Amino acid sequence: MHYTMHQVFLFLTLVSMTSAFGDSTIGPSYVTSPNPLCSSPTTSSSLTYLVDTTGSMGNYLSQLKLVNSWILDRVTARFPCGARQYTMVEYNDPDVGPVRYTQSKQDFGNYFNTLSASGGGDCPELTMKGLEMALINSPPKSYILVFTDASAADYGNTTLVNNVRSLITTTKSQVTFLVTGYCNTTNSPDFAIYRDIAALSFGHVYLFSISDINKVFNYLDYTLSMPSNSSTQLFSGEFTALAHNESFSIIKNFSSIMITTSGLVYSVQVSGPNLISMDKLVLEVWGFVLLIKRPTRGNWALNVTAGGIHSVRVEGLTAFNTTSSCSKCHVNATCEDYYGSLQCLCKSGFIGDGIDCTDIDECAYSWTNNCSVGICSNNIGSYTCKCPSGFYSPTPYSCVDINECLNSLSRCHPLATCVNTNGNYSCSCPYGYFGDGFNCEVNDCSRGVCAAGKECVKTSGSYLCLDPCSSYIALNESWRSSLNYVPSSYAIYSDYKCDNYLNGWYRFIGSGGVRMPETCISSFYCGTHAPMWLNGVHPTTSDGIVNRTACATWSGSCCLWSSNIQIKACPGGYHVYKISGTPACTLAYCTDPNTNNATCEADEEWRLGSQGYGCYCKSQYTVSSLADMRPELTCGTNEMKASFHKCQAKALNFDLNSFKSNACFQFQDDRFTNTFSILSRLEAGNCGLQSYQNSTHVTYVSKLFITSEASGIITRNESLTVSMSCSYPLDMQITLSQVLKAIVK
Repeated sequence: MHYTMHQVFLFLTLVSMTSAFGDSTIGPSYVTSPNPLCSSPTTSSSLTYLVDTTGSMGNYLSQLKLVNSWILDRVTARFPCGARQYTMVEYNDPDVGPVRYTQSKQDFGNYFNTLSASGGGDCPELTMKGLEMALINSPPKSYILVFTDASAADYGNTTLVNNVRSLITTTKSQVTFLVTGYCNTTNSPDFAIYRDIAALSFGHVYLFSISDINKVFNYLDYTLSMPSNSSTQLFSGEFTALAHNESFSIIKNFSSIMITTSGLVYSVQVSGPNLISMDKLVLEVWGFVLLIKRPTRGNWALNVTAGGIHSVRVEGLTAFNTTSSCSKCHVNATCEDYYGSLQCLCKSGFIGDGIDCTDIDECAYSWTNNCSVGICSNNIGSYTCKCPSGFYSPTPYSCVDINECLNSLSRCHPLATCVNTNGNYSCSCPYGYFGDGFNCEVNDCSRGVCAAGKECVKTSGSYLCLDPCSSYIALNESWRSSLNYVPSSYAIYSDYKCDNYLNGWYRFIGSGGVRMPETCISSFYCGTHAPMWLNGVHPTTSDGIVNRTACATWSGSCCLWSSNIQIKACPGGYHVYKISGTPACTLAYCTDPNTNNATCEADEEWRLGSQGYGCYCKSQYTVSSLADMRPELTCGTNEMKASFHKCQAKALNFDLNSFKSNACFQFQDDRFTNTFSILSRLEAGNCGLQSYQNSTHVTYVSKLFITSEASGIITRNESLTVSMSCSYPLDMQITLSQVLKAIVK
């Protein structure tokens, strides 16, 4: 084998790099260690893993470690006398390496345990640079598997790509890409380079979900369990046609042929001189693996139906582990005659080289049995499934969902709709009915029984008409303000809020604002990733309950997600919102800080009033005229006290301080409760104070005359007269709290 000076320099660099890992073998000689139990070990194709270790590969690596252990155990059991080199090459950004070598399956597994995902950040990775390193440090005719979730950043490096092509041609190694993601499109040059390399090397590009990685490895289960020279390439093609026919010829005896596809393929029909049976090892939308035993010489045809760009490969496999006599086969093996060559093959449920067969523990891995939700129990040569409630066993080897809806096994109400689920079912009442599906009754709320502006809440056998303006939950959370920005550069995920738990009528209060903004809010504001704002205008009190759309801003879109909400404008000048969670996390509902109530007094709240948003009387103190004013009366031992809420005087444009010019009364100004009090001394005849006495009590009566035009108390009959009276027992030994009777008219 000849290498360029660049390749030699790179190889020497790798030797220095890998020696730090204590590898058992380092260097270009690719010496393989014999199995001590085998008298004549057979060289088999070496295995190289090129692994993307950037941060996004964390979940991929954990699955890969598990499946790798399974495949190596199977290969060793089926081909115990095979000797091969295992090579591990890591690549990240901007570093590529290290490279590690071993002939020990156990050491190779240990390499996996040291792998960790970190770094990266941008999507394209240095795949071509890593592949060059893998080809240089792998024996000829190796199987090189590339594990990544990204496209190739260095696809445009012509010198690098040409060197990779040259190495593939020289070493005749097969490169297969196992890809779970890409950066642009599958047709862009940074991904198309994978198909070019795979086609050149008789490999594949499998674009699949990480959960299917064990199915991809079924292909390796056959190709690695044989000597390196026991496979012949019969056909290879790259296609864009959605339906096409292809042909190939078999001119020598093979024990079987393997047909593999990658890309979106719907079906493959095979015809030949003697198609006896075909094992469908893998049938997935991302690829097929088909095995045909004892193919006859002659012309064969393929009919392919696909949904996009795809590849087709056909290779012939030569029998190995042959024997001179079937008597040498294990009791749990069959003896197969392949054109004069006898081969011992372990029966289903067993694994080995045919001379020695051991039981397969199908329960050891989730993908080696069909119990799914059931409990797998291994036995010699097979396994059984114990299925949970809601499932049955059509065979001892599987659990299938019972369709309670189809078999009339449900307890749904006769009018309800039954929906089957995995292991269970659900029932739902039809429109116009109320209930849990097992019991359904007419839904009174569907008949408009509640007045406008009221929400109908159905209960079992009855219903309620509730006013959302008095049946809400207050949300006093300042982080909802659209001024609250939480930059992604230093925040952790838990710093961002999510309203997925909200369900019901809510009112926003507090310094963050009391209503939702009506304009698009940028991402990372309102204490969340995607802030939700009102895509529309707020209703007025005459509109009743209205339907509106709340939008969430993300990825440059003001309405990437949306949610249907209801809003009502309440007589008190505030809004309430009916919210049912969020479409995703982390999304949260915003408030407009221009509508906050930080400066309101104790008897006020921030809401929409006649003068716009401002501080107005709380609902229990709201007045519209002087006739609505009712002071709070306190009967003291020496005086009567009438306390007025300042917010009421403010609403009526009445200056309470004008009372202070009257010498008949004393005055108190309570800033804590925002009240103004007038005190009248208990002296009969004082400023018109009258008293009445019976055998047990004395009663004092005073009158206040109030007008919004005058400056306080007057002696003429004006807009409002407030009469106050306090009764006291003649025997003052009884506590005042027991006998005082305050009256305000």
